[in-house]
Amino acid sequence: MVSRRKIKEAHENSVLASFGEYLKGKGQSLTVKTQPDPPDAFVEIDGTDTWIEITDAFYSQDVAISITSYGADDVPHRPSQGGLISDPDEITNKVVSVISEKLNKQTMTSIANSNGKGILLVGLYGPFFDLDEVVNNLPKTLINDLANQQVFGSVYLYETCNTNVHKYKKVL
Repeated sequence: MVSRRKIKEAHENSVLASFGEYLKGKGQSLTVKTQPDPPDAFVEIDGTDTWIEITDAFYSQDVAISITSYGADDVPHRPSQGGLISDPDEITNKVVSVISEKLNKQTMTSIANSNGKGILLVGLYGPFFDLDEVVNNLPKTLINDLANQQVFGSVYLYETCNTNVHKYKKVL
């Protein structure tokens, strides 16, 4: 077992590696320069310096705690209690909330002021998240907010397809 911090680092490294593979498939290259946290990484993409922040949208806070505490030896595991989703829009609202939090977070604004706009990678974790459906149902107000903000130059949503592979969709 390992600490929750080490699990977070392994998760971030996995996402950075798979995002690098995604970019490679588009003819681009990604090199991780440093990982100060925050942001999760300063990188170079095709000779251009930028930064990446990684965050996750979970089905619920209960599920988030269960997943992140399961393999950690420094916190007790808290199993998810489950539950029902009565409103399908609740899934998309969780993604909107996570993105909005990052857009309004002072540390993100400060990093953008010092280093220019970065890249936000948002993982979708839960049994009801479908990447295409979430992207297609993002509210126009969020899309407009993303187009007019000064923190992130690109925003991608991703989901896990299988071991060590993520599927990415660019929303900005």
